Amino acid sequence: ARRCRVSRARPPAWAAFATMNRLNKAQKDKVKRFAAVADADEKTALAVLKEVRWDLELGLETYFTSPSSHFASSNVDAAALEKTYGEYRAADDTHDDDIIDAAGIERLCADIGIDPVDPVILNISSKMEAKTMGAYTKEEFFRGMTRMETSDARALKSKIPALRAEMDDPNIFKRVFEYSFDFAKEPNHKSLPLETATAMFKVLLDGRWALVDEWCAFLEKDGSVKAVTRDTWNQTLEFSRQIGEDMSGYDPAGAWPYLIDEFVEHKLEQKS
Repeated sequence: ARRCRVSRARPPAWAAFATMNRLNKAQKDKVKRFAAVADADEKTALAVLKEVRWDLELGLETYFTSPSSHFASSNVDAAALEKTYGEYRAADDTHDDDIIDAAGIERLCADIGIDPVDPVILNISSKMEAKTMGAYTKEEFFRGMTRMETSDARALKSKIPALRAEMDDPNIFKRVFEYSFDFAKEPNHKSLPLETATAMFKVLLDGRWALVDEWCAFLEKDGSVKAVTRDTWNQTLEFSRQIGEDMSGYDPAGAWPYLIDEFVEHKLEQKS
């Protein structure tokens, strides 16, 4: 009797598995690092990295800032996400728009076990591409939750450790830091009021820069500084990374904003 050959369907993950086996060591390492930083599966990591020709930094940037095309295969339950949005949206008539307001965000933070001023909320907000502090539009909320592959507060709470760990990646932290300037400023304004800027510096840089409190005190010391520009904001992060606590590494000829130059002079005068 002739024996029939039975063709077994390969599992959907087979293609990605086979592709992984064809990668060189450097490419495999990038896939694993991308998956760890982005909290994504290797199939997604592989697709994004191939799209950007294996530029890991660009791939992560693309993943976190591009439209939701990378999440088309997401397992997010749309009905559950709609229900979650309804649980936190503003329920009164004080808002013209359909939004989750500051009170709703505070309830969300309580449900996911974080303080509203925990810097991880800025990472979450950046994934939503939220434009205004204290409010999430429905579009922003759906975009962010889909990117994080979560449909309710319980699922989001389980992601907090990974979202917090992401911020230890220098490139991702820089993205969140620079995003926070626009998130915190008033619409149509070019600068951050000093009070807002110093509060945000402390939220983001506490535990990361030993001089953050001194920097904020310097900005506030005589009332002459009223606002912080985007350039000063962005360069503060670079300064905190490049210049030592004793101002070692500082080049007077460098293109630092004048407030940073004055802060260095202030610190050097204290030493003399």
